[in-house]
Amino acid sequence: MALPALSAFPTLFGVAMLLLGAFVCLVSARHLWRTGALVRADPVDRIGGVADGALVRVSGTVDAERTLTAPFSGADCVACRAVVEERRPGSFLVPTDVAIHESARGVAFGVRTPHARVSVADPIRTVALDWTAVATVDADDDPPVRIARYERETDGLGRETIWTAPPAPLAPVVRSLSLGRRRYGERRASPGDDVTVAGRVDDGRLDPLVVSAGSAGNALRRLSTTSLAGLLIGALAAAIGAAALLLG
Repeated sequence: MALPALSAFPTLFGVAMLLLGAFVCLVSARHLWRTGALVRADPVDRIGGVADGALVRVSGTVDAERTLTAPFSGADCVACRAVVEERRPGSFLVPTDVAIHESARGVAFGVRTPHARVSVADPIRTVALDWTAVATVDADDDPPVRIARYERETDGLGRETIWTAPPAPLAPVVRSLSLGRRRYGERRASPGDDVTVAGRVDDGRLDPLVVSAGSAGNALRRLSTTSLAGLLIGALAAAIGAAALLLG
């Protein structure tokens, strides 16, 4: 009975890799298409008179009537992506920082251009903002109060893990490699920041697809690099799957 199961492994592995590759390629292609809104959009400095549904982009400074409180830093912002990274064994067991949690929030705000204030609606689908490191905490240390509260209130972020209480023989290795160390960072846009927003006009407001820091060119380079890397990984997984099916 073991031989048929073993003989079926290449086929199962090939199908799994093909499905995984197709999924990664689909997600990356969708992200790349959304990123392309920065290129496809017409640059404007006001949307009065622009037809509903038109794809435009505006650049200016954030002008907010109400704000969010960033979860780690406590800074006032209108858009924020909070990221928690944990140092874990990666490829070939080389320690690397792995994103274990991300959450994004946003509120409606305005972009002040030289000629008008453009209202931007929420929610925000893609945030391409600069990374701000808030704290780095070793596995056996306590995080700042604000971060500790966030972890308690977020499922799956508890600090009682194998890294905080490793088996005794592994404890020296875990400590020497800083495994379990967490980095807490935010990508946020705050009042007064320079931003570029691409989206579609909807009833006198901009329904945002991408909110980025600085110019559209900088955001496009940053986002397209991530998307192209995802496409490459997906294509590689699909190729491995196809090879397994052909050779199996």
